[in-house]
Amino acid sequence: MGVLFFGSDIAAGSELWMRRMLEGLGDRVSVLATEFEAPQALREKYDTVLIEDSPWVWVSKLARRLGWVSEVGATQRAIRSLAAAIERASVDVTFMHYLTSGIRYAEVWERTRKPAFVHCHGYDVTWDLRTPDRPDRRFHPDDYTDRVIALPPHVQFISNSNRTTARLLEIGIAPQRIALKYLGVPVGSAPPSRDYSTREPTILFLGRLVDFKGPVEVIRAFGLACEHGLRAKLVVAGDGPLMEACRAARAASAFRDRIELPGAVDAQQAARLRAQADIFTAHNQFGPVTRQEEAFGVSIVEAMADGIPVITGDSGSIGELMTDGEQGALIEPGDIEAHARAFEQLAAAPDSRARMGHNGWQRVRDHFSSEREARRLVEILGV
Repeated sequence: MGVLFFGSDIAAGSELWMRRMLEGLGDRVSVLATEFEAPQALREKYDTVLIEDSPWVWVSKLARRLGWVSEVGATQRAIRSLAAAIERASVDVTFMHYLTSGIRYAEVWERTRKPAFVHCHGYDVTWDLRTPDRPDRRFHPDDYTDRVIALPPHVQFISNSNRTTARLLEIGIAPQRIALKYLGVPVGSAPPSRDYSTREPTILFLGRLVDFKGPVEVIRAFGLACEHGLRAKLVVAGDGPLMEACRAARAASAFRDRIELPGAVDAQQAARLRAQADIFTAHNQFGPVTRQEEAFGVSIVEAMADGIPVITGDSGSIGELMTDGEQGALIEPGDIEAHARAFEQLAAAPDSRARMGHNGWQRVRDHFSSEREARRLVEILGV
């Protein structure tokens, strides 16, 4: 059986997890469909179909990212192109990323009855999602949930966590139409070799600078811990709508010389930052502006795979990934003092960091490895 793998912008730096999923399916993929041209290496490996090569798709992408419009419908040209690709004899099942794309191509599902699976990720199941620059209006169309419910029975859903599953259930999606599959990351067969003995640790935040990940709260907690005597360095790596707020928080801190804001980093730079880090952190919470929460937390799982203990807020799916006191510390979202105390305690306890780092690596090996994800995906798709 062959899979049509649909990833709108699979070359994007933020879609590394998607490329891992594509690699996991291997030669089971008969067609790779995108809205933006795939990298040459993927075009050479797979039969690729560019669904729509026109300025309109770039305009719609920019408009959605800036919050000027919610979801823009696909053009008839794109609908015909995708439907024709699905109807190829080599394709038995369609695997599409993001529920918003599933809705955008709703007309395709009326043209073909081949089984289809739509992978839900987070923002696409945040029914009341807002954008930082337009918190007064919904990101998704007013009839968005109605359109999700109206998807025909041969379209099924893949969730990346129990929290995402709960979001689908709350609008009336039948449980039998939802399959749970955690995302996977590369993890070694043996525990990482790390030096946990340092008494002045490097603390790393790595991810999008968005409200539900809490980068500003991380900077505030770090400053409070330093006031209490913490000797450490904080690296807040990434970009996003809260970059200026992070810069302002750093400038206002008496410990600004210990805080680095390198901006966006690629996968290789991210790996180097994790190799230099002693503690990984975020301040996961319900986004006060976006109303979003962490649906999975790939960066947290990547840190655990590298043997780094984690400190973050117990929000969204985070409790599915780690346990307080085992792989790190979970604090009450919004409690800056608790976050600061966790920094102080873990910085002063190399043995705890070593134990939690090993536990994190083991948890990823047991539940969130790339190999485990690939096996589960093959099982769901029936290929």
